[in-house]
Order: sequence, then C-alpha cells, then structure tokens
Amino acid sequence: MYRLCVVCLVVLAGCSGLGGDAVDRGSTPTETVTPVPVPEADSDVARTSGIDDSGVSDPTALASAHDERLENRSYTLVSNQTVRYENGSVRSRYRMELRLARNRTYASTVRTGGPEGPKLLGEPPAVSAFWSDGETYVRAFGESDPIYNQFSPTDSGVGTWRFWASTGAFDVFATPTRVIERSFEAVPTRTETSRSVGGVERYRLVDAEGPDTELPFPEADPARNVTLLAEVDRTGLVRHLELEYSGRIDGSSVAVTRRISYVDVGTTDVDRPAWFDRAT
Repeated sequence: MYRLCVVCLVVLAGCSGLGGDAVDRGSTPTETVTPVPVPEADSDVARTSGIDDSGVSDPTALASAHDERLENRSYTLVSNQTVRYENGSVRSRYRMELRLARNRTYASTVRTGGPEGPKLLGEPPAVSAFWSDGETYVRAFGESDPIYNQFSPTDSGVGTWRFWASTGAFDVFATPTRVIERSFEAVPTRTETSRSVGGVERYRLVDAEGPDTELPFPEADPARNVTLLAEVDRTGLVRHLELEYSGRIDGSSVAVTRRISYVDVGTTDVDRPAWFDRAT
C-alpha cells in the first residue's frame, strides 16, 4: 500500500473531481432479477468461463474470461472499499469511477475519506478527476475551489487508463481481476437465480457456506460474517461483485465492504471535461 501511495503522490498530488458514495446493496446497477429455473450450462462455455449452473467452478478461469470479455470494449467501472467502526463511523474509504471508451479515452474520478483513509491524493477527504485521450493528460483537484493542470503519467504507467482499470481501482496493489479471483477462491458460491439478458444467461451468485472464511485481505484477520453477492454472465463477465465481512484492524472491530461494478459495457462514451481548456 505504501509503495502505491508514494508513486501516486508524485503524479496525483494536486487533482479534483466529482465522486459520491459507494454503490449500495439496494441500488446495485443491474437489472431486476426474475427468479427462473437455472438451465444446464453449455459445457464449452462452462469450461472456458469458470462458471456453471451451480456457481463458480474455476475462479482463475473466471478471472481470465472476465478480462477477455472487456478487451477492446468500452465500459464504466465503479469500485469501492469502505471500512467502518462498530459504531458505523467511517474509518477509511476509497472510491474510484472510471469511464473508458473503446479508443481508450478515459475519465476517472477518485474520492477518499475517513481519518485513516488512503493518502494518495493527500490528506483525506480528497477528490480528484482525470481525463486523457492518450496524448493529453489533464486533472482537477479539490471540490470547492478546484486546481486544474496538465500532467504526465509516470514511466510505470500511473495516471494512464491501464492504471485506473487495474491497480488504481483500489487503494492497495490489487486489480479488480485479482479481487474477483481471490474472492471466489475463498468463498464458495451457489447460483441463487438465473435470467437471460440480451440472449446471454446471467447468474446471481451468493455465498454457499458458513459466515467464517479465510479471506486473503489484510483487514480480514480473521474474517467473520462473510457475505458475497455477484452478478456474472455465462461468458464469465463479472457485472457486479460485493463482498462484506467483519474483522479487526489495530485492535478495533471493523466492518469492510468491497464492491466492483461494470456497467454500460459496450456503450460507454467519454467526452472532454468542461474544464479541459482551463487545465490546458
């Protein structure tokens, strides 16, 4: 985490944006689920996508299929990690929204919060917005009186669309694909319902076992009261993943929420921000 903060501070210090609270469980950006009998999974699709009619059978294959389904497609990614104390107050929060066009023009907004929130944008709460067409990179920092300017991504790629689509999606070195893989490795799932969307079967997955799980995340030592909710296409595209659990950090009991949502897949457009001229 600290390595990421140091690298990001060089590129991101002094930036702004839009932002907002995380996607709530009750407002998951997916269509209404109509329970129907789960059909038999096609053997070829199941073998390559890592999912069958009973749930996720191969987390590694699912993660790979997820990446393949997003390649050369536009999409909007919303990721969030929120850690709360027992009294409900926020200990730390990191929220990132990336709108990525097919030509890889992007617009990204990052928001941090909480007394122990990540400091890659400076002291939280902080908010930043970024835009680039691959040639010009601009940013805005602050909310009430934003600062606008141009920037150059680092040699390692911090500030590019690939950064926001991968390690920049969270406040630690964990890509969405890795979080997907490790979550399904740790939490066995079952298919709760199934429906057809645009001719593609989509599964609603939930955790299949008890509330205590060995999760591979730093604030899950040990993880208690684990719940998992996911919307996954039969092709392996993970539309939504929500993982909630309780754990302990620095001796304090906390509740952790991790959410990843992919929406407007294939239909996301990205225009220049209204503040582009001010930044350039």
